[in-house]
Amino acid sequence: MTRSRAFLNKLRILPVAALLLLFVVAACTNSNQAGKPSGKVVKVTDREEDVVFGDPNAPHEIVMYASYDCKYCRKFFAGSYPDLKEKYLDTGKLKLVVKWLDFGERPEMLNALQAASCISRFGDYDKFHELLNFNPAVVYTTEFGELLADIMDRNQYIAECVVNNNNYEYLKSNLREFNENKISGTPAFVINSDIYTGYRSFDRFESVMLNEFNFNQ
Repeated sequence: MTRSRAFLNKLRILPVAALLLLFVVAACTNSNQAGKPSGKVVKVTDREEDVVFGDPNAPHEIVMYASYDCKYCRKFFAGSYPDLKEKYLDTGKLKLVVKWLDFGERPEMLNALQAASCISRFGDYDKFHELLNFNPAVVYTTEFGELLADIMDRNQYIAECVVNNNNYEYLKSNLREFNENKISGTPAFVINSDIYTGYRSFDRFESVMLNEFNFNQ
């Protein structure tokens, strides 16, 4: 059993009270609009620090603003994402670009999100993402700090990326962009120039995509 897998198993017995330490300023939403956008995007900038799921050269792109603290963001990755991955990401039709947000500027979460960006580029992000998506309160534990230190010890590129974070400027730029686009909550998906806010089941999410993209081209 790998250390990260053993660590995940250990997290499953963390007290629920630990989750109460978390707070989110922005709304975490469940969409009540089957296929209607909630607004138009002003500006979205692709950055090298973004987390990319799927082929970076895929012809179509969805940008997602998300927070690990948001239960509907986590629900998306647990429920809708597996089908999205199988049908569209793994087949090279689409890439999902995630811009992680922290609304509280908490050092522990900022460091975890910085690490997520670095690991997605220089390491194995899937297991790290699974940890945070299962229980974001883990970032406040000693074990998480030890795990992150171990990852950095084993990969100098990740270590340099985490340490040289420019005062988390990338993460702050995500939050500025989120606010400039007047997005009301997370998860939020930018598809073409439309903003779709809130969790959707895969069937509803796919319906939106098919309306926005021509996958036959």
